[in-house]
Amino acid sequence: MRLFVINLKRSTARRESAARQLSATGVSFEFFDAIEGSLGYEPFFESYDERAYIINCGRPAKLGEIGCYASHLLLWKKCVELNEPIMIMEDDFQLSDGFAHSVAVCDRLIRRYGYLRLQSERRAQRRTVGEVDGLTLYYYTKVPHSMMCYAVSPETAKGFIERARVLDAPVDVMLKKSWEHRQRMFGLHPYVATESQLSTDTTIVGRVKYKKSLNLQLARFFTKASWHWHAFIFNLGYQPPRSEDVHQLAASGQLMHGSMMERLMLVTFLAVVGVLLS
Repeated sequence: MRLFVINLKRSTARRESAARQLSATGVSFEFFDAIEGSLGYEPFFESYDERAYIINCGRPAKLGEIGCYASHLLLWKKCVELNEPIMIMEDDFQLSDGFAHSVAVCDRLIRRYGYLRLQSERRAQRRTVGEVDGLTLYYYTKVPHSMMCYAVSPETAKGFIERARVLDAPVDVMLKKSWEHRQRMFGLHPYVATESQLSTDTTIVGRVKYKKSLNLQLARFFTKASWHWHAFIFNLGYQPPRSEDVHQLAASGQLMHGSMMERLMLVTFLAVVGVLLS
């Protein structure tokens, strides 16, 4: 599986750090020259929906965000063109011991699971699928922010590309909305990539609080509230994958139980709504 590191040519400190760390692991890699946001959205997206972007993100798009999104988008297209899974990394990572092992396991599993995250996360919600060679395979019911280290299959990349026709959110916010791109998202734990000190010197500048009209504030509030409902419904359709690679599927019984409980909750909710509307 080929590994691409997104890096702006002018970010030499990040390039040197990435090269040093990856070379020490023995994992082959190549740099992908990141897109400069100053090129604008037109070469990469069919349109830019500023109102939707503000609703999704709280402010209009920044040039660095456009460049970041476009860089991932071009690598998804590269994945489809190669017709093979690839790993994508952003250049501000700090690797942990076990990176090469996680990449090897990821290489075995990625065609079956479509998207595998190796990066640490905060505020995610997840279910345990099983154990694979000392790693825990998670299914995300709430997808975490950030896209510093992940593998993607051509089939899943196609789903991302289709959703990315319109620029209406930062790339990681788009990815969180799995009910829109219709791709299941997984992770391998212990995570082997975290943000380094270099990430504090972000290449995305100008992310400051944006004054929104009352109309936009209300639209943002109700839209974000609806995300919980959309995620809930999307996750109802999840059944734990069966794979010869997953050796301990005891968790699948728990997942099935969770799915049954969610269906019961949905039926209860609809019954309550019916009573209130009657």
